[in-house]
Amino acid sequence: MSHNSIQEEVAEAQSMFPAVSVLISTSSFLIATYQRTPYTRIKMTITFPSGYPTHHLIVSIDQDAVVPPGLKKKLEKELNNVSLEQPTQQVRAVWERFVSFVDTNLFLPCWKELRQCVEMVQKSDTVAVTSKSTPNKLKQKQSTITLYESKGKIKLSLHNEAYYINCFITIDPCYPDFSAATGGKSCLLELRSTNFPETITNMFMTQAQDIVRRMQEGLSSEKAMNLSNPVKVPKNFHLNIDEFKEKYKTSLTKDTISNIKHDTEALKKVTDLRNKESSAVRSPGDNGYVDHKALAKERKDARRAIQKLTDDEKAEDQKLEEKELAWKLEEQKRNAGYYDVYIPTGGTITPQPSLYVLVTFLIQKVKGLVVETCPCCNKRVLPVCPDKLESIYSSSSSGKSDKQTKEMRKMKPYRTYCGCWYHKSCLNTLLTEPPFGIECPNFNYGRRVFHPEWPGDVKQLEREWAAKQARMREVEDAMMFL
Repeated sequence: MSHNSIQEEVAEAQSMFPAVSVLISTSSFLIATYQRTPYTRIKMTITFPSGYPTHHLIVSIDQDAVVPPGLKKKLEKELNNVSLEQPTQQVRAVWERFVSFVDTNLFLPCWKELRQCVEMVQKSDTVAVTSKSTPNKLKQKQSTITLYESKGKIKLSLHNEAYYINCFITIDPCYPDFSAATGGKSCLLELRSTNFPETITNMFMTQAQDIVRRMQEGLSSEKAMNLSNPVKVPKNFHLNIDEFKEKYKTSLTKDTISNIKHDTEALKKVTDLRNKESSAVRSPGDNGYVDHKALAKERKDARRAIQKLTDDEKAEDQKLEEKELAWKLEEQKRNAGYYDVYIPTGGTITPQPSLYVLVTFLIQKVKGLVVETCPCCNKRVLPVCPDKLESIYSSSSSGKSDKQTKEMRKMKPYRTYCGCWYHKSCLNTLLTEPPFGIECPNFNYGRRVFHPEWPGDVKQLEREWAAKQARMREVEDAMMFL
């Protein structure tokens, strides 16, 4: 075909598909690009051999960040087959199929991530699981991932032992950015069914969607994971265990013991003074006559002593609060501007791909939790049977107080800030008994153990523990007296 004939064919194709951008057009080859969004741009090269159209044109796709090797091979094969089936107007036919593929395949911007997700789900399955606590063998179902290209939907079914979770992930047409099509989520996660308790399920699903939101705002996967933690710590809570050891925990082994003794003595003095204030002063030898002047003086002196003692204790607590406030300001200064690292000078945010991170999170959390052990007792956090786990959560919300219910409540799983799961009784012992402010014993995270249902203030924990010990000593003294 002559040069003019090829140019006429290209011009006709351009009139039909004006969105296709032609970069170079000669009688030998043509280079064009097409995109549905800035993240789906594909570059195509068409070569016109001598004797075209008798000898069919050759299509090649450039490999880049959008087009991985697998997609390049698939698309080249498909477009070259189109040219072989078309005796004339091959450029138009190839462009039509090319544009249709980009417009209808919603997985295009996450093709590489999708391939990694499929491989990861296939590798995540383990052999059938048996348990000594159950008479029958538990057959583990296979985890599956099903893709719907035209709808941009992924059906994810994760299984581990007797536990499972089924959900859908919808890819936004503007992925990794977002649009109104999925309610402002680049990956919309929808739960279909599960046998995990509602509390655990909500924790997983909320954190997973929050990771996606933060990544579409431009944060890295690690930063998004940390900031999406469902267990929120108070602003003045000092998490870094190394700095905590230097500034606070050192005094826990030396000064704190004397402080506890001091607090105990102060409490005893206040108790004695209040008893003295409330007691009546009777003059000896006057047949029980009440000396009101002496009584008023004794009470006045007791009140002054209590006030002075209280003021001294308040001053000590004020010093500690000022020290904690300094730590808080230092922590805020370190965390200030964490978004600025990811925001370019122009003030816009570059969305980060989040599909692979999302699926990885679901697999690690859902499948990992089933076999996770408590860092304190090294026993399984979740029972083998999902029905038993549901009974544990039901017992926690019920008002019953029988022995069996109390034992079940002790085994309720609790997730701490560091990401580990504890039994309730184990976590209570770890947080309310000395040494206070210790780091997580699991994998040496270097982070203090924290849960919002327990106080995070070490001073408060010390006071509560000292008061408890004082009460126990009083009971023991009373028993010895009797």
